[in-house]
Amino acid sequence: MGEGKRRIIKIEGISQSGAKNVKTWAEEEWERAMLFLAKGPSASLQFLPEEAKALLYAYKAQALDGPCPSGQDGSLAIDHALRVKQEAWNALGDMPRAQAKREFTDLLTQVLPEWKNWYNSYAAKVQKDEYVDGASKILREFFERNALRANL
Repeated sequence: MGEGKRRIIKIEGISQSGAKNVKTWAEEEWERAMLFLAKGPSASLQFLPEEAKALLYAYKAQALDGPCPSGQDGSLAIDHALRVKQEAWNALGDMPRAQAKREFTDLLTQVLPEWKNWYNSYAAKVQKDEYVDGASKILREFFERNALRANL
């Protein structure tokens, strides 16, 4: 696959209403990235350059809320970091939400490629836990922690 070309894979499923639900690879990647932000290591993003943080903020805001509302262009922000983020969001103009999602995941992968490894290990753990009842899960976690302590 050449540079700049995107691979689109459609994943078909059935929603609760019975209608077909089709997600592209980019949408799946976006959902994984949002899970990383919500559940991943909290310190991951704090060491990124300010420009990267501002762009991630802008792409996420554009993807979730659309274009930057007037009055939030950063000109009234007292906090420098907030001003930079809002200016970056405002600079995106009328970028489509789908493109903002792709740009967000591309940038996150560029500045923090480890996020995909985290997601894969997290997803594997969640899948493993789906087949275990509550008591067994608690016991397994207890033994895993104690085994780690015993090995120290």
